[in-house]
Amino acid sequence: MKISNLLILLIGIILIMGCTNESPLISEEESIVVWAYLYSDEPVNSIRLTTTISLDSEESDPPPINNAFVTLIKDGQRYECVPSPGDSGYYHYEGADLTIETFDEFTIEIEYLEKMVTAKTVVPESPAGVQISSTTFVIPDFSDRRSLFEWRQSENREISVSWENSEDDFYYVTLVNIESNPVAIESFFSERAREIIFPPINDDNFAIRLPMITHLGNHKITVYRVNQEYVDLYESRNQDSRDLNEPLTNIVNGLGVFTAFNSDSAFITITQN
Repeated sequence: MKISNLLILLIGIILIMGCTNESPLISEEESIVVWAYLYSDEPVNSIRLTTTISLDSEESDPPPINNAFVTLIKDGQRYECVPSPGDSGYYHYEGADLTIETFDEFTIEIEYLEKMVTAKTVVPESPAGVQISSTTFVIPDFSDRRSLFEWRQSENREISVSWENSEDDFYYVTLVNIESNPVAIESFFSERAREIIFPPINDDNFAIRLPMITHLGNHKITVYRVNQEYVDLYESRNQDSRDLNEPLTNIVNGLGVFTAFNSDSAFITITQN
């Protein structure tokens, strides 16, 4: 789930990775694109491999790679990942002996068509001092103009999420409805997803406002501390295809990103008048 949403945010970078005769930055040889994310204290299932798309291609999605050899290395121990079901390009680790903890150093090795792609990352510390301004968020009845007006005049117009950031690091926040049978909110806002991932920010607080709320019930707010390689790739998504600048990447002999996240969470309940 996480990687799917992250790919939506970052997929624009693929469009500038095409093969052209005029670009000195991009080889005419097909490149491997790595989207590999490790989450502290969670299973490894967010590794995806694709190839690049040429600028003149009619394809909208990058072709997946399902037959590579993917290995994670930690403290000299090798963990072989296997392809996930389906023609997706996803890989996962099946065992229960691999842990992802703060300050762990990981190397990824990908062997594909006699080509070796590598990258390194370190699991950051978890966010410290994560707090929310309230554990409940009461939203107005959108069909009642008086209720909506009174709500707009009140102080309960957002939920503030805060954390410590003495090191000036980057973070991003997710908001996920965790109800098994969620009740959608009928409002004048356009349809949105139950899980929302917000851009990385160099700050110590974030405000969750009414347009971000899609369903009633219990929600999980997660604050992720991110590494610089993720920030670099996120910012690269805005490159203009006419410039053909070399995209920022920490992948050796390929493109994309290999990075790790650490997080802390809080919970809120959303109700409606």
